[in-house]
Amino acid sequence: MNVLMVGVDQTFPGGMFTVAENYLGDEEFCKKTNLIYVPTATRSGKLAKIRFFLKALARLVSLIHKRKIDIVHIHMAERGSVFREGFVAWLAKRMGKKTVIHMHGATIEDWYDRQAGLTQKLASYLFGQADKMIVLGYSWLPFMERAMGIGKKDRISVLHNAVPIWHENRYDPDALNLLFYGVLVPRKGIDDLLQAYQSILEEIPENIILTIYGADIENNILAKIKAYHLEGRAVYCGWMTSDEREQCFSKTMLHILPSYNEGLPMTILETMAFGIPNIATDTAAIPEAITDGENGRLVSPGAPEQLARTMKELIGDPGLRREYSRRAYRRAKEEFSLQRHMDDLYAIYQSLLE
Repeated sequence: MNVLMVGVDQTFPGGMFTVAENYLGDEEFCKKTNLIYVPTATRSGKLAKIRFFLKALARLVSLIHKRKIDIVHIHMAERGSVFREGFVAWLAKRMGKKTVIHMHGATIEDWYDRQAGLTQKLASYLFGQADKMIVLGYSWLPFMERAMGIGKKDRISVLHNAVPIWHENRYDPDALNLLFYGVLVPRKGIDDLLQAYQSILEEIPENIILTIYGADIENNILAKIKAYHLEGRAVYCGWMTSDEREQCFSKTMLHILPSYNEGLPMTILETMAFGIPNIATDTAAIPEAITDGENGRLVSPGAPEQLARTMKELIGDPGLRREYSRRAYRRAKEEFSLQRHMDDLYAIYQSLLE
């Protein structure tokens, strides 16, 4: 089996490249699939992006010819990614290869529904180039069935994201940091979190700090911290490297991600795999990882008052956090381990070749 995988390069912060890194870092999976990874998208100026894509396209065609590729696995998001990666899927089909589209777009449904008729039809046509369409959770099935059209339902498969699981639950209920871990854009709910945190400052211990990790795409997080008068109580730490993860997680009491749109956030799974309880929103596939009141808490998107009440409750109840931690770690180990994910993906590959 020879698999050619297509996605973004390391300049794209977020879950899609993290997923690709997990594949590339699994020696057994790479050996079984003879995996080759080619990025077709980079963060740069418009002309540089076009040149990058055209060079990648030439390389893809060459590899398909020379390496006798069986399957082209394409990571896709919303907006331009639909047409860029959709063209790759179309080309691979024209070259007689099996195609997998792996949909990561957190706002893909909203984007699709806003498009004019012809654009929407083109997007559906490109989705239909997939011999197998992978979505990140069961909540995405109704949309994808609608978008792909009649007769393609059996092409859609759910494959949850996955992460490495720590060998034991490492959670410290006496930790003092709250953690936001994600790209700093409005849809991640960072403003709601800052508002909620500011509203409970006088009701929680002074030594509890909000640590913020992630790419500051809009270059305004420090201004927002100042606007909410959170200097000294909230700290922006930049993008979290793999070397920093253990130290950061070991000091984390709660991970909080009040997103408006998501696929299935890698940051939620990574913190669960360490044993850290989560407060997140009940959107997209998040409830497939977090069951409210069982292994974490779910709140409504855009509800900072509800978020503040939930944060205050869990900050003040280490026993409850410890119980959520135990169940969160177990859920991650049983349902979101890399080994299970790799086995399921390999089975999808085999089914296509059979």
